[in-house]
Amino acid sequence: MIAYLRGRLRQVIEEGIILETGGIGWLVRTPAGQEWPQPGAEVAVHTYLVVKENALELYGFSQQKELRLFTLLLGVSGIGPRGALQIMAAASVEELVRAIAAEDAAFLTALPGIGTKKARRLLLELKDTIQKDWLNTETVSSGAAAAGSDYDEALAALLALGYNREEANPYLVRVRAE
Repeated sequence: MIAYLRGRLRQVIEEGIILETGGIGWLVRTPAGQEWPQPGAEVAVHTYLVVKENALELYGFSQQKELRLFTLLLGVSGIGPRGALQIMAAASVEELVRAIAAEDAAFLTALPGIGTKKARRLLLELKDTIQKDWLNTETVSSGAAAAGSDYDEALAALLALGYNREEANPYLVRVRAE
């Protein structure tokens, strides 16, 4: 298992990043929209290696908590590595942890690739782990936890009005600011 890579960021591409370590350029798949420094900067990436019949794929994250959530999502029946990346690109670790702990199926079904059945399965399989291992740690910041109920109410209201997650986001930013 390759758990960690440190090297020069050569390129940010649609699938992720190209990271050079020891003269080797690694394609590391990352969530779409993840922030990276300019090419040429030294970065550290927490990785997860997926071994397939005809390929080895490396998935990477800038923070350990992102990797932990990724591995939890992979444990849910019906969610593969690319599906987990899609989910993580659409919502932050804190938002996902809060939604799972609160059993917020509406939030989860608004994410790409998650229907009603998959949301129920995700809640069933991860709720206990999230409550036991994540809510007592620094994963969810105190500010996010305090603002959670207002944020959740605003999100639920906007989804009920027919907004999708992308359209609701500018309004949700206001809720967080207040």
